Amino acid sequence: MISVFTYLLAIMTCAPSAQTTNDILDEPKEIEWKKTTHDFGEIIEGTKAKYTFTFVNKGSTAVIINTATASCGCTVPSFSKEPVPPGGTGSVTAIFDSTGKLGNFTKSITVITSLGQSFLHIKGNVVKEQSKPKSPVQIGD
Repeated sequence: MISVFTYLLAIMTCAPSAQTTNDILDEPKEIEWKKTTHDFGEIIEGTKAKYTFTFVNKGSTAVIINTATASCGCTVPSFSKEPVPPGGTGSVTAIFDSTGKLGNFTKSITVITSLGQSFLHIKGNVVKEQSKPKSPVQIGD
């Protein structure tokens, strides 16, 4: 009688390999982003910092951006609505509202297209606006 362990081992070695997690999470190779991370550096609190990520469709079929969602409500993404033909360019714009967000930040935008998903990132440091120092020299009374 074949043991259950031997039976399971035989099934596992003969079964075709499943898709790995890395294969599922890989970004579509047909989409080439100019850059996927943007560092705003220091921005003054209250500023609405804006950056546009662009990509080129390197594939042989049109790419459609279905959705672009940010990791929090302080970042609002917008994207190209029209299909991007082979060789064409598309974009995703991220607007970060720094009101009440002092300190370092990192936000992500998940872009889901007809070919898969991509991840974009913005980061920076929100600082308070420095008041101008008064001049040490006073003229008159």
